[in-house]
Amino acid sequence: MKKKLMAGLLIFTMMATAALPAMAAPKAKKIAIKGKKTVAVGSTIELDSVITPKKAKVRDRNIIWESSKPSVARVLDKRDDDTKIEGRKAGTATITVRIRGTSIKAKCKITVKKNNNKAEINKAKKTIDTYKKDAKKLRAEIKKLKLSKTYRTRRAQYRKYENKIEKIDDKLDRLEDKWEDKYEAGKISYSQYESLENRIEGVEEYLEELEDYLEEKFDYEFD
Repeated sequence: MKKKLMAGLLIFTMMATAALPAMAAPKAKKIAIKGKKTVAVGSTIELDSVITPKKAKVRDRNIIWESSKPSVARVLDKRDDDTKIEGRKAGTATITVRIRGTSIKAKCKITVKKNNNKAEINKAKKTIDTYKKDAKKLRAEIKKLKLSKTYRTRRAQYRKYENKIEKIDDKLDRLEDKWEDKYEAGKISYSQYESLENRIEGVEEYLEELEDYLEEKFDYEFD
């Protein structure tokens, strides 16, 4: 008897629970824009949408981004909860984000500044060229080098120039990391980063050839 009563109560509870209306997610009441408001020409910044209340469910495809002046500040992702803004030329533009099918929207002013990295990039290029000159000097020294007659001193000669090549390579790596970080942070454009990267790769290739030349000079004795 007790078992039948318990089973009946369980069925009744399940039916009553199923009959209750599901709690609908709250509707969005407000949207705001979060992120930096300045960007350099040729660089990008990221803007995020913040919807109130937090539990409101809005599909990413219904969040629309627009720019009042795409020639100044261009919206890269037009439908998403966040977007990237690319600086095209110096000036200001108004970025608007809205929720499709509603009157909910927010605006912010973006200032695009001239790219002031030119002088610093030119300085970096000169530094890279200096590393190339240093590598060429090393090659000239290796060419004139008279190999010692004993194994121990020959090995010391070899290690000396091997270390000098590695020092130049390490400097290049640090310089490359510095500008890669700047590019990833949106502080320089891809074309600026690429011009430095190509220059660095040119020196790295020369250093590889120089290592081969050093090994040939010592007849691969310490390879």
